[in-house]
Amino acid sequence: MSSSSSFNAKEHQKMLRSYFNGNGFSRWASIYGNDKLSTVRSTVRQGHAVMMDEAFAWIEKLNLPKGATILDAGCGTGLFSIRLAENGYRVKAVDIASQMVGKAKEDATAKGVANMIDFEVNTIEEVKGQYDAVVCFDVLIHYPAEGFVNAFQNLSSLTKSPIIFTYAPYNRILAFQHWLGGYFPKKERRTTIQMIRDEQMQEAMQSTKMAVKTKKKISFGFYHTMLMHAERR
Repeated sequence: MSSSSSFNAKEHQKMLRSYFNGNGFSRWASIYGNDKLSTVRSTVRQGHAVMMDEAFAWIEKLNLPKGATILDAGCGTGLFSIRLAENGYRVKAVDIASQMVGKAKEDATAKGVANMIDFEVNTIEEVKGQYDAVVCFDVLIHYPAEGFVNAFQNLSSLTKSPIIFTYAPYNRILAFQHWLGGYFPKKERRTTIQMIRDEQMQEAMQSTKMAVKTKKKISFGFYHTMLMHAERR
C-alpha cells in the first residue's frame, strides 16, 4: 500500500494524543455534551447519537449475559461506556487522551456507574486483555490504511468474537467534502478523516480471520460513517 512506507505509528499516536488533549478535547467534549452548537457541529452531534443508538441495538442483539465484559476502545468522554455500564455490562474504557479519560470517569462517577468501568489511558494498538466484545467508534477514521490494519488486528485479537466499529469507506464525493471543509472557519473544521478503500478493508478482515455480519451507513448532515459488525469466522 502506498501509505506503508511513510506511516510512523509512534508519531501518529503522538499527534493524536496532542490533539485530543488539546483543542480536540474542548471541541469534542462540546459536541458530545450539551453545549449550544453551530449548525455544522449540531449535525455531527445528531449523527453520532444515531450511530450510537444503532450500535447499542446491535450489542443487545448479541445476547451477551449481563456482566459481560466489553472493551470501549477510544472511549472519548465515555458516552457509550456509561450507557453500557448502566445496562449491566462491565466495561474497559480506553482512550489515548488523559483528558478524555478524566472526563469519562467524572461523568461515570456522577451517574453512579464508575464501579462498572475500568478506565485506562492507552492506545488502541497497545491495549491488552480479553473481552466478550469490542467496540470502537469514530476512532479508526483517524488512521490511514496501514495504521488502520494494525490497529484493527490488535482490537480483533482482544475479542472472543464480535467487534462493532466505525470507519470511513472511500468515496469521491466525501473526499471532495473533506477538501472543501478545509476552507471552513478553523473553529468549524473537523479533524482529518482517513478513508479506507474496499481492498484495504478486505485485507484487514482476511488478516484477522474476521467476517462482516452487518453494516450500515450512517449519514446525517456533516456526519458520515460506516457502522460495521464483524465476527471471527
